[in-house]
Amino acid sequence: LRKWPGAVNLDRKCTKDFVFEADGKRIEIKKGQTIMIPVVGLQHDPQYFPNPEKFDPERFSSANKDNIKPFTYMPFGEGPRNCIGSRFALLEAKAILYYLVRDFHIVPGKKSTIPMVLGNNGFQVAPKNGYWVKLTSRSKK
Repeated sequence: LRKWPGAVNLDRKCTKDFVFEADGKRIEIKKGQTIMIPVVGLQHDPQYFPNPEKFDPERFSSANKDNIKPFTYMPFGEGPRNCIGSRFALLEAKAILYYLVRDFHIVPGKKSTIPMVLGNNGFQVAPKNGYWVKLTSRSKK
C-alpha cells in the first residue's frame, strides 16, 4: 500500500484560512478551497522512505513503525474523511492473498512488464498494460 496505493491523491476542503511559509515562500489557503494531497509523492519521497522503490515490509515492523513521520503514509486517507472500510479492506486483501498463495504458484505472465511501467490515468496507480500473472495449481490432482 505504500509503494502502490489505491489513490494517487486525496482532496480536502480547507475549514479555515491558513498561511504556509517554507523555503522563503508564502502560500495562502482560504477557507473553502480544495487542496490535493499527493499520496504517491509523499510515499515515494526518499526524505520519508529511504530507497522508496524498494519493497521493504520491514519499514512497518514493530521495531521500525515509530520511525514513519505522521501523515506521510496514508493508504486510506487520514482524519475525519478517512476510509471507513479500511479495516475490512485489509482483512479482505489478506484473506484473498492467503488463499491465492496457499492454492497457486503465482508468476509473471508472458505480457508482464518488469519492472512495472505505470499508466498515466491520474486517478489510480496501475500498470500501463494491465496486470498479467499466471496461476498454476499447487494441488497434485
